[in-house]
Amino acid sequence: HIDGSKYARGEWAFPAHSRIVFRHMQHEKDKYDFQGAQIPFIGFDELTHFSEGQFFYMLSRNRSTCGVPPYIRATCNPDSESWVAKFIEWWIAPDGYADMDKSGVIRWMVRDRSTLVWADTQEELKSRYPKLESKSVTFIPSSVMDNKILLDKAPSYLANLMALPELERQRLL
Repeated sequence: HIDGSKYARGEWAFPAHSRIVFRHMQHEKDKYDFQGAQIPFIGFDELTHFSEGQFFYMLSRNRSTCGVPPYIRATCNPDSESWVAKFIEWWIAPDGYADMDKSGVIRWMVRDRSTLVWADTQEELKSRYPKLESKSVTFIPSSVMDNKILLDKAPSYLANLMALPELERQRLL
């Protein structure tokens, strides 16, 4: 704890009286543990380990009246079998790697019944779906080489990744 406050394990307190709470969703039903919650920031470590239902349910909890704009951040390693692959497919090149020309490009989505509909602008979606609110999404690829602090402090980590079988190595590098 930064400020010496007594917070439960899995919580981090900041001097400005704000805090981050680390939680889990091991099972699909665990998403309902957040029912009624108002969570300005939600972070998913390895989004492919969460179901699409968990992600979108938590999106519904991403709201705030405290002055902090609500936002979500997620990390992921490529997995063509995951729902995340379809979610970010626009940012992926035909060879299966990130399309660097699209890195950070914001797209907009709405859900029309059970289908996600994407567009390049919020206005485009508003004209097609005037009663639905859109959500912005972007994808920013990175690799282990972007994590300079880790590589400086634990240079052997790269050797650990290189020791993996080819598919796992490519996903984690």
